Amino acid sequence: MQPQLLDSKIQIQNSLPLPQIKRAMKKSIYLFIIVSIIISFSCKKEASTFNIQGKVVNKQTQENLGGVTIYLDAKKIENGVYNSSFVNIESTVSNGDGSFLIEHEEATISEYRFRISESGYFPIEELVPTDVIQSNDGYNNTFELIQKSWIELDVKNTMPQGTDDKITYRFSNVEVKGKDCCNNITITGIGYDYEAHHKCSVRSLAWIKIQWTVTKSGNQSLHNDSVYTEVGNTVNYTINY
Repeated sequence: MQPQLLDSKIQIQNSLPLPQIKRAMKKSIYLFIIVSIIISFSCKKEASTFNIQGKVVNKQTQENLGGVTIYLDAKKIENGVYNSSFVNIESTVSNGDGSFLIEHEEATISEYRFRISESGYFPIEELVPTDVIQSNDGYNNTFELIQKSWIELDVKNTMPQGTDDKITYRFSNVEVKGKDCCNNITITGIGYDYEAHHKCSVRSLAWIKIQWTVTKSGNQSLHNDSVYTEVGNTVNYTINY
């Protein structure tokens, strides 16, 4: 009896048309591919998105600054390779009320840097650790831009007494540092015909102090004065000694 049952099953399978068998196999393959794709997507971890927000204001007046470009740079780690140089990864422009928002997708970063610049203001750069940016609480900061003015300082020995005439002079309360900025470094001039011209940038709406000491024929005299810097203007000051 058993051999007869086996023969009957074989006859039933052989009775299916070949095209129908091929179609059934194709459907099985497509179904397998679709299921595999669904499983792979369901197992893949979704990248987190972090909100980076803040405001840009004028430091002197606390006025909100709109239309300012904010750049976010990063030192990236890609395929296990560390890049020691900053590259720009995001940028945006502040709204009319000075606010801005960057939606940043999680990435392997060793350090972040903000760069903000606007005409008539000193540019600023600020380094931020990775865990501060990639925080579940988000990142929020106010960036204060300092308005820029200029000072032109002329120094000249108009009453020479000898080749050992000496003057030392400097700005004493300069805060901003950077290219073309005034600084607090003392400058020394020696000789009966000493003459110098300096032009540098300083913060606006501030009293900038100038100090100088003159030594002639063994006699020393101390001097100081202040100049006020209007927004965006150049102040001219002359020391004749």
